[in-house]
Amino acid sequence: MATPENNTKAKPNAWLNLLLVLVFSAGALWLADLGFRAYERHFLLPIYPDIEGVEPINLAQLRYNEGVVSRELADDEFRILSFGDSFTHSVMQPDLSYNGIVQQQLNDALQDKTVRVVNLGEPGTGPNSFRAAHDFWSQIFEHQAVLFHIFLGNDVQDDAYLTSPLVWEPNIAVLQASNDLLDAGSRRVPNKFPLRMLDYAYAAWLSRKTTAAAELPPGYNWAALTELDAEAFAHTYFVFLDVTDPKKLPALLPGYQQVMLLLQRAQSLVEQGIKVAVLLGPSEPMVDDELRAEVFAAEAANAANYDLGLPARIISELQQRVAPNVPLLDMTQAFRGQFQSSADKLYFRRNTHWNLVGNQLAGDEISSFLLQHWFGQAPAEMLQQDTGWPGPKLFSQAELNNYLQPLFNDPSKVLPQVSGAARSMQMFDGIKGNADNWAMAELGQGIELEWDDALDLTMVRVYLHHADGRRYGLLVEAQYGLLEGDTWQIVSDRRNETVSGELTITLPGMPLHALRITGTSNSKQAENPDNHFIHIEELEWFE
Repeated sequence: MATPENNTKAKPNAWLNLLLVLVFSAGALWLADLGFRAYERHFLLPIYPDIEGVEPINLAQLRYNEGVVSRELADDEFRILSFGDSFTHSVMQPDLSYNGIVQQQLNDALQDKTVRVVNLGEPGTGPNSFRAAHDFWSQIFEHQAVLFHIFLGNDVQDDAYLTSPLVWEPNIAVLQASNDLLDAGSRRVPNKFPLRMLDYAYAAWLSRKTTAAAELPPGYNWAALTELDAEAFAHTYFVFLDVTDPKKLPALLPGYQQVMLLLQRAQSLVEQGIKVAVLLGPSEPMVDDELRAEVFAAEAANAANYDLGLPARIISELQQRVAPNVPLLDMTQAFRGQFQSSADKLYFRRNTHWNLVGNQLAGDEISSFLLQHWFGQAPAEMLQQDTGWPGPKLFSQAELNNYLQPLFNDPSKVLPQVSGAARSMQMFDGIKGNADNWAMAELGQGIELEWDDALDLTMVRVYLHHADGRRYGLLVEAQYGLLEGDTWQIVSDRRNETVSGELTITLPGMPLHALRITGTSNSKQAENPDNHFIHIEELEWFE
């Protein structure tokens, strides 16, 4: 029989054993996680192509809806690089996407060429990313033509509301995003937990949460697995209609600036001898009037306050001003016409994207348009027809011109070239105190402003967004020359003594070429780790 003395000795041994079990278990988990991270680096993470390389590119490995593409053109190949968002990527397998259909139809029509359409569509992106993607892939793939597709549902919002990646990498929104509505079924793995294995478990849960229970029909890919519930579906489509709400236009202006920059890129390519076309694709509420009424009812919105043709008119106006030689195809009326004349659905379930029939219709319209505008063939009978827009036209041409004016430089005010900031135009639009009107940059990322000609500045005034009482640490530097090696001189150091609202900086009046503003802290970051930005409402300078 155990004595009291033996029981006393046994208790410390039990606690010691428990502690050893915990230590060894934690160590085993740590070692297992190290091994898992090594496996991830070597086998799961994407390998981005080298611009200077020569080997073919496996775009499927980067989660594009594509296969292996050689860098060089074949002897008779006519290659088109196709850029856009998830509609360009498509929920269809490659040959059934609109890109695949355009490729097939152009090959049928052009006997002397082998047409190859390379699908570089990236879900979760907008026109700013399209330009960055073109910068990258146009250096890798030889090509003779480019397509840019702007989705009228949320591409403008993606850049205006900063929901697309601030820093572009190939298909980063799919490969690294943590948006649970973006790409169910993909390797979407956020960095959320100390153990990487838990991150993968969390990503699997997100995928299961948004994956449709019903089996996919033949021809659909993983992107079709996402299906929204009725409430999320109605709200998503309501947000898509922001572009038709005149009250939302001030907040959307940075998005239209990115559209303008994309059109300017397209015009530049045409002038270099590259064939280019810009496409506009409609969202389902723009096509289905009954569905749109249901969305407005679900959100208690008045249809009379929405101008459905507004985004297309704005983009068309920008095209006429900055890209007059770039053909622009708006597919909205073709979609409305087919929807009204047939019983075919054009969008897939509650996924928001074009289904098999919608992709076929887009492919028919685009290929006929390209045959006419690129290859001089007489246009086939297109499904394009003017079905009219229901509801009022709330925005006049004069109002549209006034709205777009900030996008075009005032010749009396020389604006600098800006790098390092998103929504940079909002620093120069004269608007202060608006909660939605600011430029932004990551903390630690310098916002550089460079003038072509030196200015004799005596003062700079920075208006910081501070409606919720936030304070920023920041550093402001000036560069007085443009020669390589010219150093930055500190003109205001508020890294330790934070500032809110208006910051006035006195300068010596010497000829100045550049300013750099670097945010170092944001007092709201402690409450929300995602708040790691500096927000600038306006910037003024005085000579």
